[in-house]
Amino acid sequence: MVKVIIGGQQHLSIPNLPRNSQHTLIRPKPFPAGRYPIEKVWYPLGSFIPWQPLWGRYQTIHSFNRILYTNKPWFLTFEDHRVLYRNPQNKQEARIYDLLNNRLSLENCQKIIAISDYAKLRFGKRIEGWTLAEKVNNKLLVIHPNFPVRVSQPKIYQEHPSLQLVFVGNHFARKGGIVALRLAKKAEKLGLPITIHIISGLEYGSGVPTDFPDRTKYTEDLKLLNLSNIVFHKNIPNAKVLELFSQSHFQLMATLHDTYGYSIVEGFTVATPAITTNVCALPEFIRHGENGYILELPINEIKHWSNWLHGEKTKTDEYWDIVNSTYDYLADQALQQILHFLDRGDKREHYESLSAGALAQAQNVHNSEKQNDLLDNLYAAAV
Repeated sequence: MVKVIIGGQQHLSIPNLPRNSQHTLIRPKPFPAGRYPIEKVWYPLGSFIPWQPLWGRYQTIHSFNRILYTNKPWFLTFEDHRVLYRNPQNKQEARIYDLLNNRLSLENCQKIIAISDYAKLRFGKRIEGWTLAEKVNNKLLVIHPNFPVRVSQPKIYQEHPSLQLVFVGNHFARKGGIVALRLAKKAEKLGLPITIHIISGLEYGSGVPTDFPDRTKYTEDLKLLNLSNIVFHKNIPNAKVLELFSQSHFQLMATLHDTYGYSIVEGFTVATPAITTNVCALPEFIRHGENGYILELPINEIKHWSNWLHGEKTKTDEYWDIVNSTYDYLADQALQQILHFLDRGDKREHYESLSAGALAQAQNVHNSEKQNDLLDNLYAAAV
C-alpha cells in the first residue's frame, strides 16, 4: 500500500482520482493555513511550500494543476496549458518560472496526465521549441475524468406531455443558459411542447470567460426564467441534479467555452444523451447522432470559438453584437435539432440508440472502476 499526497486544485482532483483506491490518499491543508495559503502572497510559492507539515511518511504525490518542487516521485494532472508558469514580469520571475517548468523533465516526475486530447494539444503547443520538450512529451498521457456509472441499461423512450431538457451551469451565459432561455422562448411561440430545467447560480458578466462584461445586457434574457416552459431550480444538491438527469430526455449545454464539461459525463452515467457544441474537449466524448447532438460553432486551431474576443475588446458594442447573435444562432440550431428529432418516424428507436451510446461512453471511457485500477497501478509503479 502506498501513501499518496493529493495536492493542488481540489475541484480538478475529485473527478480525476481513484474513487476506491487500495492506497492511502492524504489531503493535507495548504501551508500555512487552509483559508490563507502561501500562494496568495505569490502564486509560485505554492510549488515550494504546498502544505502544512506532515509528520507521517508518504511515498508519492499527485498534484493537480500545479507543478511541484519535490524530490519525491510525483504525478501531475492538468486541464490546459495554464499549469505551466509563463509570462514572467521580470528576470527574477523568469528564472523561478524556468526552474519550476523544468521540474517536469526530471526523472522523479513520473507522468504528466492531460484530462483530454484538447488539454494535451494546448500543453504541447505551449512547449513547442522548448529544449526539454521531447523529454516532457514522452511523459504525457491522456486519462479522462471518471465517475460512478449509475445505471446498467439505456433508457426506454417515454412519451411525456413535453420533451424534457436540463441545463446545468453556474457560469450561466458561458455554459449556454442564455441559449436555453431563448430556445424556450422560440419553442413557446411555436407551441412546441418542451420543458427546460435550469440549474444555476446565475453567475455571468464581468470576469466570466466569453461573457459580455456589462450585466445589464442580459436583463431581458433573464426575465425569460419566468416562462411557463422553464423550471428554475437555482443550486440544488448533486443527488437532485442526477435525479433530474435521469428524468430528462436530453441535457443541454450550448457552451461557448468549456475546458471539459463534467456535467455531461455525469448525465451519461444515467444514460442521458447531450446537446452541446464542438468546442475544446467536448467532441472527444460527444458524437453527433451516436450519444447526442453537436451544435457547430466556428473554431480555431486550438478548438476555441473563433469569434471570442479578450481584454478591452469585450467591452465594445461589436463584441455584444457577436455574443448576442451567437446565442440566437445556437438557440436556432438547438430548435432545429429538436424539431428534427420530434419529427422522426423512428423517434423511439433513435432515442434509445442515443441513450445506449451515452451509457457506453460512460462505461468505456469514464468508468470510475476502470480508472481506479489504472491510477492505483501508476502509484504502485512509482515506488
